Amino acid sequence: RLRGLQSVTGRKSNMASSIAELTAQAKVAHEANPDNLCAKTLLEAEVQSWMATLPAAKLDELALCAKSGLDNHDSGLGCYAVDPTNYDDLAPFFDRVCEGYHHGGGKVHTTNWSLDGVEGLPEDGQLDLQKLGLGKELSMRVRVGRNLTAFPLPGLMTKADRVNFEKTMLKAFDVLKANPAYGGNVYSMTPNDVWKEVTGDAENPNLIST
Repeated sequence: RLRGLQSVTGRKSNMASSIAELTAQAKVAHEANPDNLCAKTLLEAEVQSWMATLPAAKLDELALCAKSGLDNHDSGLGCYAVDPTNYDDLAPFFDRVCEGYHHGGGKVHTTNWSLDGVEGLPEDGQLDLQKLGLGKELSMRVRVGRNLTAFPLPGLMTKADRVNFEKTMLKAFDVLKANPAYGGNVYSMTPNDVWKEVTGDAENPNLIST
């Protein structure tokens, strides 16, 4: 599954990461920023013991997932799965990171969207921006997390993966566009030449105009 590792590192999976190297990097990152969850977790005794049981290929995967936090000491989280299987294969690491990030709560994270008791809301409890004092038009970006097992996660995505992922999602967006309760449109930033290179189609049907 980690076919993208070669494209990221420029060679086949022979990073030859060692526990000593990861530990040394984690110590430096943790010293610089004790709140770096990636570094902090790598230094835990139980995680160190588990790392000693990993074959070389899995240790390389762990190193790749931890690279962001070990390179950027000011990171708060500092680690990112690069493939959906990482959450299972590297569970002793990722489970502890998630526990630390959510301050406990176990593997099931419960989200409460209730606004009961929140001060400063309109009497009807609706988050109407005009009632909250924002009379002008507002541009808002919504970050959406996703997980399609047919594709690696962003850290290992190739250019072809990204374009094919976009094309796959268009089917879902078409359903939303046809639904009167949603509507909307799709605006893509993938250039026509890249779209054609990957898909074979003459042009990207949703390319945003300048």
